[in-house]
Amino acid sequence: MSDQGLQNVEGVAVTLLVVGYVLWFVIHRFRRTRPDFHVGIPIAVAFGLRLAAIATIGSLGLGATLRGGDEITFLQRAADLASQPLGHGDWPHGIYQLHTVVFAMELKLQFLTQGSMRIIQVCFALMGVVLILAAVHDLGGGRSARLAAWLLALDPTSIFFNSALHKEPLMELAAGLVVFGGTRIWRHLDVSGILICALGGVIAVETRSYAGWFLVSAAVFLLLHAALRSLDRPMRALPLISGVAVIAFVATPVVIQASSSKNLAGLQGSQNANTTNVGPSSGPNGNNLALEQVNFSTRGAIFSNLPKRIRDLILRPYPWQLGSISQQFGAIGTLFAYAILLLLIWYAWLSRGQVLARAAPLLYPMLFLLVAYSLSVGNAGTGFRYRSHLVALAVAATAILREGAILARARRRDTALVPREREPATVRTPAASPI
Repeated sequence: MSDQGLQNVEGVAVTLLVVGYVLWFVIHRFRRTRPDFHVGIPIAVAFGLRLAAIATIGSLGLGATLRGGDEITFLQRAADLASQPLGHGDWPHGIYQLHTVVFAMELKLQFLTQGSMRIIQVCFALMGVVLILAAVHDLGGGRSARLAAWLLALDPTSIFFNSALHKEPLMELAAGLVVFGGTRIWRHLDVSGILICALGGVIAVETRSYAGWFLVSAAVFLLLHAALRSLDRPMRALPLISGVAVIAFVATPVVIQASSSKNLAGLQGSQNANTTNVGPSSGPNGNNLALEQVNFSTRGAIFSNLPKRIRDLILRPYPWQLGSISQQFGAIGTLFAYAILLLLIWYAWLSRGQVLARAAPLLYPMLFLLVAYSLSVGNAGTGFRYRSHLVALAVAATAILREGAILARARRRDTALVPREREPATVRTPAASPI
């Protein structure tokens, strides 16, 4: 084996050891205060499956076919940034977004191969998953956390995208921080939860800005909701409500300006670019997964057409859209997403009247990201990648609502089995004798 090959093997080995230790340490820390947080085995299985996917795709030479060209662009930008002295060049948020900066820092180490970089991406994604599972535990208990852990470990879409040299792993980490911090806010109005949400918001904004701002908005709305339901503790709730009011006052002009017709021209331009036929293949954009063009040029048009894009994001690509190997693989993830959606709807129905009370820290980020990604998606293939984040949050919410429904049913059954207290017998007074 050449010196370069030996260096590559050593780099992968060191990365595996460091990433494995980091994941073990985080889970161990959570278990110190959550004795029934038994998610180590499913996370280990998840880690192994993602490593197997990296090795399989690499050995079969399917990387270019399955992963697309964005990775090449990001690596080129990272190489440009890595060639500059540390602390120089364009840092987030311009052409060099946070994920590109991370790749550049890894390239500066020189002994990390693309395989090692993918393992680090898996670490980011699974860290986000562990944070989400900790939130599920705090909201629904250990059993719901284990169920969510196994489902997320086996999710076909996550197995593939968690190792992508793309934005998705950092966005998964950002969502995990917002969910975990939001859970601390929801349960205790904990100030540390606000700081954790802020960290997640910064990571998301610097990675994928439009989705990041929607994630920040979800945290603000969750904070307001949590404060309003805790008015019995005015010394803690009222300052938070006042803070949200200040944020709303400052943000409203920005939102109005951002949604002006002039600024929405960029959003419409993106839609046009992603849905215009520029190739010989069937469908717009030379791609059978391209979506129909919609009008997002005004606020009214957004309200009218957003439901269509939400439907497209949730349901497409359809399982019968099998135009390539990547789409055939994607059909498995699509079926998994459909199953989770049906389960979420079912358990939400069983938990009607208690849905937000039980799972608000998951549902606020999920709904806000649903809107964000629906506004930007123009291709069902890209939407499939976006949907992986929504599926992770939906799995967690489903596990919590399922646990709540099971406990509520058990309470009703126990109540029905408790014998009613006997009423005292009526004492009959003998009739007076006629004599």
